[in-house]
Amino acid sequence: MSSSRRSKFEIWAEVLEFCLRAKRTQTWLLRETRLKTSAIKETLQFLLSRNLIKQLNEGDVIKYRTSERGEEVLKRFYTLVNDYFDLNHSKRKR
Repeated sequence: MSSSRRSKFEIWAEVLEFCLRAKRTQTWLLRETRLKTSAIKETLQFLLSRNLIKQLNEGDVIKYRTSERGEEVLKRFYTLVNDYFDLNHSKRKR
């Protein structure tokens, strides 16, 4: 396990990615992101408040799913990272 800390942007992108593939519970996200309970709650509230994820009530279980807006933000985030770090191109000649 890496000792480096993830930025909030990386955590937000990770949660959006997980919730894009399938509906996820807070417990599932907690386990997969390895965040503390307070941190995952704060992350979910942040994403909900910006309409990037949707909260779905399925009986007694609450699940989260990335919204269309969240999917667009995730695409833009990856595009920005790829463009900034030039990840799609081989090393340039000096």
